[in-house]
Amino acid sequence: MDTQPGGCHNHGVPHMSASWARPARIAAAPIGLAIAVGAFLIAQGPGVFTTYAGRSGLAAGLTVAAGLGLVLAGLLASLTSRAGPAGDLAVLAGIVWFAPVWVGWQVGPPLVRSLGMLVAGFVFPLLFYLVLAFPGGRPPGGFTRALVWIVCLEAALAALGRARFRDPYLDPACWSNCTDNVFLVRSVPALARAVGATDRWFTAAAATALLTECAWRLLARKRLARIVLLPVALPAMVFAAAICAHAIALDRMPLEDPGNPAFLLIFEIQAIAVILLAAGLAADAVTAVAHRRSVARIVANLGEAPAPGSLELALSRALGDPELSIAYWLAAVQRYVDARGRPVAEPVAAPGRLVTALVQQDTRVAVVSHTATLPELERELGPAIRLGLENERLQAEVLFQLGEVRASRARIVQTGDSERRRLERNLHDGAQQRLLALSYDIRLAHANALAESDDQARLLLERALADVQASLGELRELAHGIYPAILTEAGLGPALATLADSAAIPVELDDAVQDRHPEVAETAAYLMVAEAIEDAAGRGAGYAAVTAAYRDGYLTVTVEDDGRSRTSSMTAIADRVGALGGILTVEPTRLGVEIPCG
Repeated sequence: MDTQPGGCHNHGVPHMSASWARPARIAAAPIGLAIAVGAFLIAQGPGVFTTYAGRSGLAAGLTVAAGLGLVLAGLLASLTSRAGPAGDLAVLAGIVWFAPVWVGWQVGPPLVRSLGMLVAGFVFPLLFYLVLAFPGGRPPGGFTRALVWIVCLEAALAALGRARFRDPYLDPACWSNCTDNVFLVRSVPALARAVGATDRWFTAAAATALLTECAWRLLARKRLARIVLLPVALPAMVFAAAICAHAIALDRMPLEDPGNPAFLLIFEIQAIAVILLAAGLAADAVTAVAHRRSVARIVANLGEAPAPGSLELALSRALGDPELSIAYWLAAVQRYVDARGRPVAEPVAAPGRLVTALVQQDTRVAVVSHTATLPELERELGPAIRLGLENERLQAEVLFQLGEVRASRARIVQTGDSERRRLERNLHDGAQQRLLALSYDIRLAHANALAESDDQARLLLERALADVQASLGELRELAHGIYPAILTEAGLGPALATLADSAAIPVELDDAVQDRHPEVAETAAYLMVAEAIEDAAGRGAGYAAVTAAYRDGYLTVTVEDDGRSRTSSMTAIADRVGALGGILTVEPTRLGVEIPCG
C-alpha cells in the first residue's frame, strides 16, 4: 500500500539492514546506559571543572536524563515501526548528547576527547531532524528535507574544519579540551575561529527557523493535530530559543565557563527541553501501539454485514481522528465514492492532514484522509481490515450503480413529464386554436344561411358546428389528461380540487398541502390520485377519499374507496414513485405514497 505525502518512501535517510537492525537496537540500550554512567563518573571526577554536569548536581541529573530519555524514546519508536529512521536517529542523538562530557575528560585518552569534540556539534542537527520529521518519521515536503540536509552538511563541514585546522592549545576561547586534537593537520587559528563563528550563527539561524516552523505548525493545525504535535513542538521551541540564547551569550563572553550562572542556566533549559521532547516521542510511540490494538479490535466489533460507513466510523474511533474519511475508488467509472455509493471529490492533503492510498494486488482500493499524526496508516491496518475495506468498496460500488439507476429512472420520468407538458401546450396553442377559429367561421356561415333563408345549408352548418364543439371538448379533456395546466400554474392543491370536481365518482378531498413542492413530486402525486380514482370507479366504488399533506420532508398522499378489492399492482405509479425515491403502498381499497421533497 502507498502513502502520500510523507509515506513509506525513504527520502535520503538509509534504513538499517533487516539482518542487523534488531541486534543493533537491542545493543543500543546497554551501550547508551554505559556511556551515560561513564559520563556521570567523569563529570563527578576528572571533568568536574570542564563540564556542566560537573558543576551542578541538577545539571548532572538533567544530562543523564536527557541522553537516556532520547535513547529510550528512539528504541520505543523503532519497535513500533512508526517513526522510520527517526527512531534510530533519536538513539544516536541520545548517545551524542554525552559527547561534551567526554570532551571534558581531562585525563582521558586523546582519541576519545578528539572524537567527542568531532561529534558534539551533531546534537542540534539530529534533534532538528527529529522535530521536523515528527510525527511521520521523515520531514514532509521538499523544502523541509532540503533544509535538514543543509543543516547536517553545515555541521559536518564545521566538524571537519575544527578537526583539521583547530589547535586547542592556540584557541583563546578553549574551555573544556585545550590540549588534544589527534585529527589536526595544520594549525590555522584564524580559519578555526571563522569556522567556529560561522557555525555558531548558522546554528542560531537554523534554531530560529525551527522555532518558526514549530509555531506555524501549531497555528496551522486543527485541534486534534495540534494536541498531538504539542508535546514535541513546544519543547523544541524552548530548545531552539536556548540555542539562540547560547549563541548570543558566546558573542558577549567568548570564553564559555560552565560555572557562569548564565551559561549554566541556558544548559539546564536545553536539557529540560530535550527531556520533554524525548517524553513526547515516547508518548507518540505508546500511542501508536494503542492505535494498532484498537484497529485490531475493529473486526471483532463489526457485524457480518455491517452498515455502509461502519468501517470508517470504527477506524475514526480507534485512531482518535473524528475527521477521518474513506473514499473508495471505482475503476469502471474512474471516480471516488463514499461508503454509501455517493460520488465524492478526490481527497487531497491539507495542513495537518495526510492522504493514504490503499492498494491491494496492484489495484487501488481506497484513499483515506487522516490526521498527520498517523503518517504510516498502512502499517496500522491488518489483513482483516484490508479485506473489510475491499468488501465495503464492493458494497459502495453496488450502491453507486443503484444510485445511477435511480437517477436514470428519475431523468426518464422528468423527460416524460416535459414531453407531456409540451404536448399539452401544442394541443392548446395549436389544434385547439384552429378548432376555435373553425367554429368561428362556421358561426359566420350559419348566420349568412339564416339571412338568406337557406335551410339546407343552415342544417348542415349546425351539424358541423356541433361536431366541432364536441371535438373541441374532447380535445380539451385530452389535453387536460395529458398534463393539467393548473398543476404547473397553481400547484397540487388546486389541481386536486379540479380533479375531484371532474371525477366520475364523488371525491372527498382533505388537502393540507398549501406550499409548492418540487414539480416532479407534485406531478407524481397528482397522477397517482388520478389513476387511483379511475381504478376505484372501475371497481364499482361509490366514493373516494383523498388526503394530501406534507410531513417531515415527505409529500404524503392517500386515496381510500369503498369498491371491490384491488387486483392491479399499479405498476406505472410504482415505477414513477420509485424513480423519485418514494414509497408506494398498495392495499385492497387504499393507495398511499410518500415522496421525498428534498
